[in-house]
Amino acid sequence: MSYAKPVVLAADDLAEGVYMGSGCYTANAQITQTPETGRESYCIQVNGAHHGDHTTNHQTLYLVFNQQVQYVSSQGSPVISSGTTIAISYGYHNNPTDNVGLGDVYVTSDPGLSVVKAYIIDNDN
Repeated sequence: MSYAKPVVLAADDLAEGVYMGSGCYTANAQITQTPETGRESYCIQVNGAHHGDHTTNHQTLYLVFNQQVQYVSSQGSPVISSGTTIAISYGYHNNPTDNVGLGDVYVTSDPGLSVVKAYIIDNDN
């Protein structure tokens, strides 16, 4: 058996599609608390909205920062817990047009942290 290089073809007459990236979700994140005496972490509120024609039960949130961070806690399970990008796995049931409050994400970092990008991937499709 020989190797055959994969090829991507576009076909308008097919009924099925592929969700790439965060195609069926929008997300935003904002830092709501910065480190201060007695609390060394940043608190980030993350909100998402599912814009699909399907339900989903498994999502991964990606947060991209302007500098290195270390994951501390959230309502999900860390997949990538340090670096300029972290990933957190969630198991929420979302109907086709549900809003998702992913709650607070806590990270540690040097002063000057900002969220560059937030996106959610539907792991069921």
